[in-house]
Amino acid sequence: MLSTKTIENKIITGLKDLPDDEKKELLEYIENLKSKKSEKTLKLLKKTSGAWRGLVDTEKLKHDIYSDRLISTRARAKF
Repeated sequence: MLSTKTIENKIITGLKDLPDDEKKELLEYIENLKSKKSEKTLKLLKKTSGAWRGLVDTEKLKHDIYSDRLISTRARAKF
């Protein structure tokens, strides 16, 4: 598998050979992909936020977590 540095070097080398107008077009396309990904992520987060509400008693969950931490899971040594 190629390292990240090797891939970056190949991309940069390829970009150097392109004419300026094509470089600009390619960079704009990459920026567009980035913004679409972040827009999609935000949309999904907004859609799913709070979906668990009413399904979990958070106070009981916190109580159970803290009380479970008090339970020893190590075997006692016999002397």
